[in-house]
Amino acid sequence: MVPRYALNQIAIELERVNYADIDSSHCGCIMRTTHGLLCACELARYVVGSIPLDTVHMFWQMLIFSDQGLSELEVCMT
Repeated sequence: MVPRYALNQIAIELERVNYADIDSSHCGCIMRTTHGLLCACELARYVVGSIPLDTVHMFWQMLIFSDQGLSELEVCMT
C-alpha cells in the first residue's frame, strides 16, 4: 500500500509525461531525487501498464497488519 499523498504526487507527475516523455534532461527527475517517487520520465514507461511497487521508495510503502477499516479502493491515473 502507498499513502494517498504519494499517489497524488505520482498523479501530478503523470500529467508531465506528455512534456518530458522518457527524456530525463527534460524531466529533471526532481520527484525521484527529492521524494523517492517516480518522475515523469520513469512514468512514461508505465503509461500502458501498472506501476510496480518496488519502483516506489520503501519510505512510501505502508506496513499494514490488519485490513480493518480499509475498503477496496481503485485509483485510476489516466
